[in-house]
Amino acid sequence: MANNNSNPLISVLLGGLAVVASLMPTLASARDLTYASYLPPHHPTSEGITTFMAAAKAQSGGEVSFKFFPSGAAASGKEMLSAVSDGMIDGGFLVTVYFPTSVPANMIISDLSFWDQDSLAASAASVDTILNDCPQCLEEYKEHGVRFLASYATPPYQAMCKDRFDDGFEAEGKRMRVAGEEIGRWVSGIEGIPVNIPNSESYEAMERSQLDCVIGATSWLKSLSLMEVANSVVELPMGAFLGGSLLNVRESVWEDLDEKGRQALIDAAPVGLARTLYAYQKEEQDVRKLAREQGINFVEVSDALKQRREAFMQSQIEQSAKNAAERGVENPEKIVESFIKNLEKWEKLLEGKQLTEQQYAELLKTEIYDKAF
Repeated sequence: MANNNSNPLISVLLGGLAVVASLMPTLASARDLTYASYLPPHHPTSEGITTFMAAAKAQSGGEVSFKFFPSGAAASGKEMLSAVSDGMIDGGFLVTVYFPTSVPANMIISDLSFWDQDSLAASAASVDTILNDCPQCLEEYKEHGVRFLASYATPPYQAMCKDRFDDGFEAEGKRMRVAGEEIGRWVSGIEGIPVNIPNSESYEAMERSQLDCVIGATSWLKSLSLMEVANSVVELPMGAFLGGSLLNVRESVWEDLDEKGRQALIDAAPVGLARTLYAYQKEEQDVRKLAREQGINFVEVSDALKQRREAFMQSQIEQSAKNAAERGVENPEKIVESFIKNLEKWEKLLEGKQLTEQQYAELLKTEIYDKAF
């Protein structure tokens, strides 16, 4: 009886099927995921997210890949948590202050925003606290179907205002864009009027004179085009954005990934976080220089206002625990203590060092991620 394999055509077909079969496990395990942000593609956080995505793809050998939807194309800042939870997207930039009652334990860190005086130390302390010292924080995200990978901290915020304040900064009656209750509490305390809107809406609100000032990173003068509508920068740190989840994936995605895919995301997280922070710092330096060249007034504040800021920072220790207890968090004081302890640890680790972006990412990996996963 003739051997079918001796037929040249059949041999070619069988060979082709063998090649397809060899590729099928790779194709089946590949994940084309979606990731969203409400901020524009040139924003430092978007740089960090796209760096995270590229690193995850490289680390997984192409098995994990993402498509990025910036500028609110997939979800707004306030809709992001539900978009991930409901499976509309596979990951997204989650800003706690937009849904404080959904993640009350995580909000404790955001409520300590005036303690962010160095974004590298504050970011590391935030991630360290959530991953290694706060089971409640991780459980909150998990309850919403989110696998947390990284939070971050902006450089300390300052007020960018329409007025020049040539005779000194006066906050009374000024409508100021704030992020969350704590910065709002500060603004109310200095007789300003807090307005809680997404930073992506700040330009239009200032252009229409619905806002007098935007409290945020001075890099927003460029990334959010505020240089076109602001005439002054008030030289006083007024909190920051701290906490949240810059990097994450939906819990069901995490569970479906094999060990290689999960490890790729873990290894990519400190790389993406470092890119975000160093992009912010570079942009802050460049933008402040440009703003001075364009005549924007950098306003010094009185010693009395500086002292009020210091007192407010200290008040956040008790206030953040009180807020959390009212939201139903158990033992919130422990989370506050853990964050302050981790902040002090990271300030010492970074003191006097001028780390490169790669060195900082490696330090995050060895000091946090290798211990948490």
